[in-house]
Amino acid sequence: MGLGRSRPAGHKMSMKKALIIGVCGFVAGVCGAEGKGALAARLLDNNLRCVDLSGLHAPLPLETAEAVQVLWRTEAWEHNTFDATDADSVGYPSLVRNDRGRKPDNKYYLYYAHHDPCSGIGCAIAETIAGPYRKLAQIDKGRQDSLVLANPHYPINNPPVSDPSHYSSPCVVWNEERRLWFMYFHYYNHAHEAWQRAMGAGYGHQMTGLATCADLSGNRWKVETNKKFRAVSVWDLTPVLPTTKEEWMNSQSTYHSIHRLPDRQWLAFMRGTSVDQVVRLGFAWSSDGVRWKYFPGNPVMHQDDGGGGQKGVYRPYFVGYLGRKSLGVSEYLLVWGESPAENDVPRVMYGYTEDFKTIRRDPRGYANWAIVPDGPVSPWREGNKLYLFAGKHVQVMALPE
Repeated sequence: MGLGRSRPAGHKMSMKKALIIGVCGFVAGVCGAEGKGALAARLLDNNLRCVDLSGLHAPLPLETAEAVQVLWRTEAWEHNTFDATDADSVGYPSLVRNDRGRKPDNKYYLYYAHHDPCSGIGCAIAETIAGPYRKLAQIDKGRQDSLVLANPHYPINNPPVSDPSHYSSPCVVWNEERRLWFMYFHYYNHAHEAWQRAMGAGYGHQMTGLATCADLSGNRWKVETNKKFRAVSVWDLTPVLPTTKEEWMNSQSTYHSIHRLPDRQWLAFMRGTSVDQVVRLGFAWSSDGVRWKYFPGNPVMHQDDGGGGQKGVYRPYFVGYLGRKSLGVSEYLLVWGESPAENDVPRVMYGYTEDFKTIRRDPRGYANWAIVPDGPVSPWREGNKLYLFAGKHVQVMALPE
């Protein structure tokens, strides 16, 4: 697979160089352009998706100040090819700043999709965090579309066609060690019956794959494939976060929010769907972003966890870093959505954890965001503002510094 290989024999990195890489990878005041002085020194790197919320003198506000639409459906691939209803589901945004890797241009790259056949992954770019975001085809008139990762079954002639193929819910994270951008995305697996028979790891209906890119300005993404999966995973896709034999995620491993924590661990905030369509949340960790280990206590958050949540659908949104407590233990903010099964309109909940096993729900109750999305939320902090990319919109939250 390539990315899972160790360093060549004899290759060593000095402690000084490792420290420099660690600082540059995690402190945006060194590698990015988040501001100056003490503020920049404490901010973690937004491109790692674990947004720095340390140092706030009050809890994260329950409300967003405004919501501005940044995405519209304008291209042929953004339409449903499966049936005639063709609901507009464009969204699922993931934001990074192209300030590293090859040919950095310091612009904001917004990756997006929809969740109907035959969606792929598109890209829009802006000079500033607030936009406007222009799709690749708007910037380069020679392009037919803004796709950077096209589903192999697209285009379909004369839709609607009964083909559930799609790539969706991109989650883009910078991998400092590999000097690559990682994009996690989920896909429909046409070979799910073979997966179920051969792998003993659930039904494999939908799973999460990986693509990599060294140069965002070129947007040439390479999907990770392996011939050993040819019979069990469509298009030889490597399922880096596959379904499990455990009921909580035996049908779909999708919509995950991936983060790089300050201790350099990779964390997946996971949404698992069982074959009977019960949706629960859990976690996985990794040292390299490729090989993952699921928490043995999964699912961690669900309808019957005793926390008093909704009896319905759970959605992971994002993870924030709250800093170290008095004993030096790091505390994290978890943000997720809950909705009753009979009325799938999610509400936002905050929770607090030190170990991603015990979750303390925010005693203030549900948040009141202007826009509550289906897929993960992409957070980005600049100064005392938190930008939350969700669905077609960016919501702005004033932080209590």
